Amino acid sequence: MKKLLSISLLFFVTLSFSQRWSAYGIKVAPQNEETVVQIMNDYFSKNKIEGVTVSLYSIMFSPSELESTHEVIFSGEAEAMAKLYTPEFQNMSWQLFATKINNFIEPVFSGNGWRNLNFGPEDAMPFQVVYISNVDWSKNGEWVSMQDTMRTKYPRNDISWATGGISVGGPMSEGNAWVVVGYPTYEDYLTSWDTNQKRRADNPNMVKEYEKLSSKTDTSHRNSVTRFMRLLVMQW
Repeated sequence: MKKLLSISLLFFVTLSFSQRWSAYGIKVAPQNEETVVQIMNDYFSKNKIEGVTVSLYSIMFSPSELESTHEVIFSGEAEAMAKLYTPEFQNMSWQLFATKINNFIEPVFSGNGWRNLNFGPEDAMPFQVVYISNVDWSKNGEWVSMQDTMRTKYPRNDISWATGGISVGGPMSEGNAWVVVGYPTYEDYLTSWDTNQKRRADNPNMVKEYEKLSSKTDTSHRNSVTRFMRLLVMQW
């Protein structure tokens, strides 16, 4: 049975690797923010990338070592994402866009990775807290399975929750995994503790099941690296 479970987890994670992303952290001077948004909107509104979602985030709160003021994230299935880095995609129109926007930004970091769990409403929650961790992937399957079980059985439509890994790069060199929790408003973020307590009180069976599963799940291999909060500015 244990061997079967391991095979099932491997199959699940392998399937989820198709959800890929590339992230670029940039620094934008306050006087150039409006210009950067306009340049990006002019380009991506007219040049839709089939199968790829482009998101521009503004960093709201972060520790001092994270110097980015904004993030640009491309996400989609592996086949669609791969086309971004071909000569056919990086044509004259793209090169003109890149030349124009590079006059107003300073690159800070880049990275790519995958998403293997995603829960909540389809529409992006604009206020997002990003948690970066360093995990031992050989031990992380149980934690992923627990999250999948609980969030599938007890769904929520008031927040979004997603997790995955960092393959190369990223905002912190020692981070290889991430969790993003999204909220519809800043007030929802501020009152999230109270909301969670009420949800626990209203769902005693959920609490018992979570406590049972978490007691059997080793999380000592998941070490927090940093966290920051961002706001979705525009999405194409």
